[in-house]
Amino acid sequence: MWINPEHIVSLVPKVHRDGTHHILRVEIKLVGTPAFDAWLGQFHSGADADARWGIFLRDLGNHQPAES
Repeated sequence: MWINPEHIVSLVPKVHRDGTHHILRVEIKLVGTPAFDAWLGQFHSGADADARWGIFLRDLGNHQPAES
């Protein structure tokens, strides 16, 4: 799923443990839509989940606007 970063109202990382892994989801709120969760992965440590969150944010920052 592609998201235009200009339409993002908020991003909230949510990490929980299932007893073995750290599960990373992000709550995404876009302009004109209700908030929804997206799954970002299952990790062996909180540090790995944090690294994935950083990659997610970096990828959003690498968005190149379409030429007009």
